[in-house]
Amino acid sequence: MNSFLVRRLGLFLICFICIEFIAVTYLAVDNFNNVNWSFKTIIQDLGVLQLTSFVSFLVMIFPYVIYLTFLPKKYENTKLDKTITYIVFTAFIFLNILENVSTTIFWNEFNILKNTSPETYIEKAQQILLNIYAEYPLIKLLTIIFLCSIIVCLICKKFLFTKIAMPSFGRRIFHFIIYACVCLLAFMNIDIEKLRQQTTSYNAYNSRMCEDGTYSLFNSFVKKNSRLMLLRNYPKHHKLQEVKTHDN
Repeated sequence: MNSFLVRRLGLFLICFICIEFIAVTYLAVDNFNNVNWSFKTIIQDLGVLQLTSFVSFLVMIFPYVIYLTFLPKKYENTKLDKTITYIVFTAFIFLNILENVSTTIFWNEFNILKNTSPETYIEKAQQILLNIYAEYPLIKLLTIIFLCSIIVCLICKKFLFTKIAMPSFGRRIFHFIIYACVCLLAFMNIDIEKLRQQTTSYNAYNSRMCEDGTYSLFNSFVKKNSRLMLLRNYPKHHKLQEVKTHDN
């Protein structure tokens, strides 16, 4: 990655990590007596959290990376570029605060989705959201989160840009391909279930703290449905091969 892209994404990553750290700290303090505080377990949990959070960040910031890749050099740091970046940054902060607040407050509700089959996942998720909407003052909660996001943007806006010259379009395309490959490899190879099996703690509270909420949703729905589609297509493909072999 070139220094221009790293510099433009740097503040996004820093804010993302800070929000995650605040949420994890709150969960740890709130469930202090239930958490497994052994040194080895905490280190392992932090490692899993770091990995799942990094994957979540790469996926969430992907649209902005596309924008920076195709942004003409003459528009770099212009009023248009700054306006778009402010909007993206505010939306990014809003979604991350919302995700962490939701994970903290509605963990018991959304935890049900982890054991839900892919066929009924969307229906169950809609039911849970309707129940949450009926029981909690969501409008006030969303308003507070939105105001917090704007405040963070106002504080950080002067650090969102860099004087580093934007590289050539060909070089940006090359770095974008690398970025896309990293996202794809993360999707294909990182499995939270396998990571948990390698840890010594099966404490529900440790598990709650070490898995990023966005990744949990991504893993529970997208990856499970991808695997389901592969399993559904495999028998058809396998039978087709058997027919061709028999005919020959």
